[in-house]
Order: sequence, then structure tokens, then C-alpha cells
Amino acid sequence: MSNLIHKNDGGFMKKQDKGVKCQQCGYFLKQSEITFAYLHGKILLPLLSGPAKMTM
Repeated sequence: MSNLIHKNDGGFMKKQDKGVKCQQCGYFLKQSEITFAYLHGKILLPLLSGPAKMTM
């Protein structure tokens, strides 16, 4: 989860408290929302392809 990029504005998502926050616009996601989005195919993890993109 270290290289998440917010798809709307290209800002890096930095870990903060119990979730991640976009450094560009301030959009915040809780850890539970990230897990839910991953399980439903809205977030792809950067295993071999580079930074992950979020479609939220």
C-alpha cells in the first residue's frame, strides 16, 4: 500500500492514522474501505506493474 496514487488528481496517498490521505486534494480513506475496495476489484496492488491506481 505504499505506492497508491489517487486516480482523480494523480496525488500520492500517504499513510495517516487508520487509513491513507491524498497529498494533493486531502481525500481520506479508512483501512477498512481500502480492504473492501481491493476485495471488490476497485484497487489493484502494484505487485509487478508499478504504482496502484484507485478508481474511487
